[in-house]
Amino acid sequence: MVRASVVQLLLFTAAISAATLFAGSIATEAGLYAQSVEGEGARDVATIDSEISLINHPEAGTTYNETADNVTIYAKNVGGGSLEADTADLLIDGEYVRSVETRVLERSDSLWREGAVLELTASASLEPGVHRAVVDADGARDRLEFEHRIAYWTSPDGQNGTADDCTAENCTVSLSESGGELTLEMATELDQPNESVTYASSNETVATVDPENGTTDAAGTDSTTLYLHETGETTVTLDVGWDADEILIRVEE
Repeated sequence: MVRASVVQLLLFTAAISAATLFAGSIATEAGLYAQSVEGEGARDVATIDSEISLINHPEAGTTYNETADNVTIYAKNVGGGSLEADTADLLIDGEYVRSVETRVLERSDSLWREGAVLELTASASLEPGVHRAVVDADGARDRLEFEHRIAYWTSPDGQNGTADDCTAENCTVSLSESGGELTLEMATELDQPNESVTYASSNETVATVDPENGTTDAAGTDSTTLYLHETGETTVTLDVGWDADEILIRVEE
């Protein structure tokens, strides 16, 4: 009888211990779940409240690099909490860009905190005209409309003293046959009128430009005169602010 009582007591104690362990496990899992829900809730709140702003200057000509064939977008976290830089998506003209390089400027970590600027760079080949970029990060979204414009030299071939292989990139001209001057004309894609143009010669001992400033006409064109002084080489640059171009001039006797 005593033996049966002892056995029953041991079984009762084991049952109580198992129940206690089970209850503790449930409490622990419930606590972890509550923490997880709380963390996700805080993240959702930050996502809902977060705002970004695309801060590229749409007319500066720096958004699209035609030489490198890439687009660079600068997105500022303007409030609501930190964002993950890796979650930022980029769309160009409505198409999702699969490969985007991102980095948070002036920070050693990848956390896109409030007030920080995220740089997004992606390969793209754009035609001249108006384009649209959209950045979306955890539901925070902004859009940028920018224009890809081109200004370029036209070939000065056919003028007195110019070589037969004269192009818009480089041209050889005879100092004696040209009469000491060469007209350089520039143009723009999609006719950009009333644009200020600055001209400069890299070697003014060889040649100088006059005038040094101009304005494109209704057809988006303008010109300057290159005055030749002696033999040698000079690079003549046109700059309209949003684009620039160069032509190499070789002056021979």
